[in-house]
Amino acid sequence: MKRNVRRSLFRRLLFGFIGVMLTIWLCALAWDVHETKTTSRVETVQEAKGLCRQILVFMRIIAERPQDMPRVIKGMDHVRSALYQERGLYAERMQIQVWQGKKMVYTSSPELPTDVPSAYPSDKAVDDSWVDWVEHDPESDLTVRVAQEVVGQWMLTISSIGYYFLPLLYSFPFLLVPAWFIIKVGLRPLKSIVTEIEDRSATDLSALASSPYVELSPLVSSVNHLMERLTQRLDREQEFLVDAAHELKTPLAVIQVNAESLINEPNPVYIKEAHEGLRQGVSRATHTVHQLLAFARSGADRDTVDFQPINLVEFVRTRMALAAQLAFQHGIEIELQSPEECTLPLHRETVASLIDNLLSNAVKYSPDGGRIMVRVSVEAETVRLVVADEGPGIPAELYQKVFERFFRLPGQDQAGSGLGLSIAERSAERNRATIHLDAGLGGVGLSVIVDFQVDGNAILQSSGEAHQATVDVAPVVS
Repeated sequence: MKRNVRRSLFRRLLFGFIGVMLTIWLCALAWDVHETKTTSRVETVQEAKGLCRQILVFMRIIAERPQDMPRVIKGMDHVRSALYQERGLYAERMQIQVWQGKKMVYTSSPELPTDVPSAYPSDKAVDDSWVDWVEHDPESDLTVRVAQEVVGQWMLTISSIGYYFLPLLYSFPFLLVPAWFIIKVGLRPLKSIVTEIEDRSATDLSALASSPYVELSPLVSSVNHLMERLTQRLDREQEFLVDAAHELKTPLAVIQVNAESLINEPNPVYIKEAHEGLRQGVSRATHTVHQLLAFARSGADRDTVDFQPINLVEFVRTRMALAAQLAFQHGIEIELQSPEECTLPLHRETVASLIDNLLSNAVKYSPDGGRIMVRVSVEAETVRLVVADEGPGIPAELYQKVFERFFRLPGQDQAGSGLGLSIAERSAERNRATIHLDAGLGGVGLSVIVDFQVDGNAILQSSGEAHQATVDVAPVVS
């Protein structure tokens, strides 16, 4: 079973500090290695060059006595080795060769690597671990060749490990302890914020105290903004519960009164009236409950909306057919003006609620024999849906007020809950749309205009010329 390892910000910062320290050390080591290799090779070349010329000077002096040359060269090599030992330095491997003409007069004993030529000096190159230098004296026909190991190559792979690593090992405690202390102290303001939040009760949504630290100010501001939104949402829900209870109180009271009248009422006329009152009360309570549920659903989190491509024109036709039964009872004609197709990403349930509420309000407030115009149009990256009627309309100064839940126009005699436009507004917002009101057909009645904003990821298709269709208002059972 996979273990759920908890991550630590403290460890993250501490390991980040260690990583930076190691990176700097490795870069310094790489640079030092490069410099050491370069310097060692240059110094070895200079040493081989000097020794080669020095031997050539002595060999010219005794050029007439070739038998003395090995003894002199051995003496010089012995003096050189003794000087290195006195200074406590490592005497690198070296081979000295002397030719007089093509005849080798002297060669030292150390064996050379296979890639270092041991015959008469040639142009064959040696690897990076060795250098060679050749000096020739035309007058005496003497040639001296010195092949010498580059000491730095050996030291960098073996001897220098402790030289480079031990300082880092010794300095680790002196670097990590201060780093641990600095990080621990630096995270205290964050822990104080956590403690302040944990010590609060479940009902305390007041703002946190502002932080003096620039890095923590955005965190505190975000938490305060979240608490403010939660407070507003809780207040709205509280108000909604109060308004819903108040709205349901009237139909429930009507139901109770009429139900009590049916118990002991002998008069058939009064019984019929009580039945009608009971039916109306139940109908109003049912409608209010449905509207309350629709209102709650329309306010769900917008980020969780599941959008899908929907042909808005065909969808509007379907919802108009469902509204036709109520329109038929009042002789109301519903017309549609739209292109043949307009597809865009929408949330099916809330768009249905939006269109149903607009059509329901238009039919409810239209006069008998009136006309309702529904129009769908595509304008650049905006799709506009308009539902216009010939009803009494709404005064312009109340255009914003009517979107408040449970608000009803003064003197309104139509039954309703006052939630229709509130549901429409929230459904429009959930579908990335805006809604506003205007005058209706011919300046009479009301037009509800919904503009769907289409972003770059949307699927927007429109085809066909705008056409007009009249919905057959024969009863439709849904």
